[in-house]
Amino acid sequence: MILAINIAQETKVPPKTKSLISKTLAQAISKNYQEQKQSLILINRRGYAPVLSCSSCNWLSKCSQCSSYMVMHKPGALGKRSVLNCHHCGLVKSIPQFCPDCGNADLKTLGQGTQKLEDSIEEMWPQARVLRVDADSSRKSKGAEELFQEIHDGNVDIVVGTQMIAKGHDYQNIGLVAVLDADARLYSADFRAAERLFAQLVQVAGRAGRAGAEGEDGGDIYIETQYPEAPVFQYLLRHDVDGFMAYIARERDEAKLPPFTYQGLVHAEAKSLEKAIGFLNELKARLKQHGMVPIDVYVYDPVPKTVMRVAGSERAQLVIESTNRKLLQEILENIDRDLRQQSQGRISKVSRIRWLVERDPIAI
Repeated sequence: MILAINIAQETKVPPKTKSLISKTLAQAISKNYQEQKQSLILINRRGYAPVLSCSSCNWLSKCSQCSSYMVMHKPGALGKRSVLNCHHCGLVKSIPQFCPDCGNADLKTLGQGTQKLEDSIEEMWPQARVLRVDADSSRKSKGAEELFQEIHDGNVDIVVGTQMIAKGHDYQNIGLVAVLDADARLYSADFRAAERLFAQLVQVAGRAGRAGAEGEDGGDIYIETQYPEAPVFQYLLRHDVDGFMAYIARERDEAKLPPFTYQGLVHAEAKSLEKAIGFLNELKARLKQHGMVPIDVYVYDPVPKTVMRVAGSERAQLVIESTNRKLLQEILENIDRDLRQQSQGRISKVSRIRWLVERDPIAI
């Protein structure tokens, strides 16, 4: 059975604890635990909380090297104390005792990660054996394979982890799989977001969808979402993979997105966004000046990447699109040749811009 839980209509239980899950899911986990079956709870966000915030001035724990937020981690793989860690550049900082902007000592966490969920589960089921499996726990003491073996050997009642626990493992005693915060990947600037979420959920469902050792039915899958009517969930509930792929194909065809058109991407990385954008603008101007943009090819204006800054470098991109794959490949080859003539390796000699030409990019 697959059930989409509308968390907008649910309450967290029990109300006086740190519970981070819905009443419906809590009851299902309790029943599964009483039946001596294992529960698998996934949230695709490691660490304790995605952001640390000041309740007074709304300061947020932004990374000084990247255009992203630093994630709070409990003592463990990253040190003996709680720290802030950027998942893009790897920067680790101590947690401030006071707000860096206003001096307020009331700093709070926003959102939840695997560590925070682990604490909540341990409080709700104090007798249960809880195991967290993510990139942090797998490098802290035991390796990932040893953690997986603990699950296979039946030494764990409730497993909390990221997507890594759902890949390629046949857990025989899993009676319940739950996916929390599924909406985080539902709405995104990436046009492939719904497709990737659907593939992830199908993979996750496979952990509980297998028959047990004696041929009994597979377990149940619970998905917490605020948008249960979204097509990605509706097709999943009907086990209709072909129907979902047909729906996605119609959407892509109407929007003229891959695979009904073809794309190339030129990446540029510099010390300032202005230099990166300028480099790509110059490239676009040369393409037009030399007559390298046929009518069947569209060159967009350069824009910052979704995560604009990583490790102190500013990043931009230039999208080139065509319905003629052969023509697009020829243009990308000409661009690569043009940039190499002005560069040492993949760094331009004059402006010191690091660049890369990507064919059929998997993310834009």
